[in-house]
Amino acid sequence: MSAAELRGIPAAGGVAVGRAVVLFEPEAEAGGAGGERARADALAALDAVAAELDERADALRREGLAAEAEILAANALMASDPVLREEVAALALDVPAAIALRRAADRHAALLAALPDPLLAARAADVSELGRRAARRLAEPTPPLQADGPAIVVARDLGPAEVAELRDARALHVRGLALASGSATSHAAIMARSLGLPMAVGLGDGLLAVEDRGTLVLDGDRGRLYVEPDEATEAWGRSTMAWEEDLRRTLAAGRSLPAVTRDGEAVALLCNAGTAAEVKAGLAAGAEGVGLLRTELAFLEANAWPGEEEHVQALAPVLEPLRGRLATVRTLDFGADKTPPFLEGTPTRGISLLLEHPDALAAQLRAILRAGQAVRLRVLLPLVESREQLREVRALLHDAAAAVGVAVPPLGAMIETPLAAARARELAAEADFLSIGTNDLVQYTLGLDREAPLATVRTAADPAVLRHVASAGVAAAAVGVALEVCGEAAGIPPLAALFVGLGVGELSTAPARLDEIRAAVRGLSAAQARSAARAALDDPDAAAVLARAEVLLSELGDEIREAVGRRGGVVA
Repeated sequence: MSAAELRGIPAAGGVAVGRAVVLFEPEAEAGGAGGERARADALAALDAVAAELDERADALRREGLAAEAEILAANALMASDPVLREEVAALALDVPAAIALRRAADRHAALLAALPDPLLAARAADVSELGRRAARRLAEPTPPLQADGPAIVVARDLGPAEVAELRDARALHVRGLALASGSATSHAAIMARSLGLPMAVGLGDGLLAVEDRGTLVLDGDRGRLYVEPDEATEAWGRSTMAWEEDLRRTLAAGRSLPAVTRDGEAVALLCNAGTAAEVKAGLAAGAEGVGLLRTELAFLEANAWPGEEEHVQALAPVLEPLRGRLATVRTLDFGADKTPPFLEGTPTRGISLLLEHPDALAAQLRAILRAGQAVRLRVLLPLVESREQLREVRALLHDAAAAVGVAVPPLGAMIETPLAAARARELAAEADFLSIGTNDLVQYTLGLDREAPLATVRTAADPAVLRHVASAGVAAAAVGVALEVCGEAAGIPPLAALFVGLGVGELSTAPARLDEIRAAVRGLSAAQARSAARAALDDPDAAAVLARAEVLLSELGDEIREAVGRRGGVVA
């Protein structure tokens, strides 16, 4: 394949340069015949793959990657699915074991991919991976993938376990992943982002014509792959990699400095987390605490509402590094793309769903209070839309505190819908603090699909979204409660600057974004930000809003302005 640019979907940010290592799928047509022996071999291969996945899940837990471990553990359970096993067994009586495994897995994957439920559809790649892994066990041993230097792995698709294995492969120095198909919301993409591997998906079948060991430049921020690039493109890739590393070092040097604007306004920098590893990464990056601790990740494969002890066991290791620091624990945010099996088909989300199951909510509140006695605890409720919801939960929280024997912690409401923003004054009067979840707020305000691969900075910069943030800012200031933004937009410097101008005093984002946001805050004039933000509310579109933000950014250091320009404002 000659020099070409393949366009796909960005799935994990970063730029990588390396030699192509093409990962071909095992030949399903090879080896043996159908019959009782093939049936036994196929089922044994499924059992062996389940054991491998459980072992790798344990290894990820030891690294502190609990949520990623649960993805693999859930995939191991798929190998025990009776419908899949029955189909494999039936096929293997007539065709070789490897063919039976691949056909059954691919059939199940196709059925899942066609479902309207995005959570189930996203599992299609995981089922296909299960069939590939099992079939591979029955094939002749193949030599390990190798490369003479940094490598970019090329494949039709990958599952999360394969991503984790490639990261750890001793014979490879994997710098990035390029997939012909796949999704930016797949478990493989989640794993790649967690492990820091740039990834582009949906690059098309032309990708599979890439020559093994050929030079590639992967732009995971924009979903581009440059095959046999010219000198200028390869030089850009290498310089960008070096620049990103230099930027990380430059910004990290400021971690001991306070997040205070040039005119003396302090902004609390917090991190979003769901695992102990994320908490530790946030603290290492200078976070003052956690502004959003997700509690549902450990229970996405649960078959019933988790009990009090289960919550304590999940929370305790995550809260342990936060002793004496702020920890904002959000109650279970089940629904939509975070729906466990026992709630399939339930249309309700967030706090409305929890209030339909008060015993389950009370159990979690008691667990949060028990596990959070060594931290500065705050309890946060998702998708709040009425003061009555806050009052109901506050009553349960008082009961929980009495049962545990601790003081009642502050109770916060998330502003995530236009209705909540419209009712911001009454919510602020009832809550102890407000938190804006920009991911859902953008979706509900602009009518976008939350499962779209990635949203750009232009969606969160839409004046309609900013007007909702402004409403929350006015409401919080009127009663003197704290206002934070905990959505991904809090990690984008131009938007963070506007949020500060709209009265946001806390910014909570991914650990990797904290250094940039600290530098942005320190280079910002809060007075200028307020003026720009007020004017932005009347702008006609996001482009005009961002033009104003560029003026604010012009006051910042070169590193921050260049970082925003190079990344193109992508919100992961």
